[in-house]
Amino acid sequence: MNLIHIPADDLRIGDVIVHDGGETVVRELDRSSTPIIVTNPGGSSQISGYVWEHVAVRREEQQ
Repeated sequence: MNLIHIPADDLRIGDVIVHDGGETVVRELDRSSTPIIVTNPGGSSQISGYVWEHVAVRREEQQ
């Protein structure tokens, strides 16, 4: 997996968000309240952000 910096709007299921608190695996995305994106809504690993914010993620390489 490569560490990349992307706009939050480009998050995909399976991405691993790397942040100050550790890492969070993206299992679900809720874009219904755009410009806010909620990762893993309702779960203990929920993260909220705005579409233009950048996040560091580890992502499986595309083949």
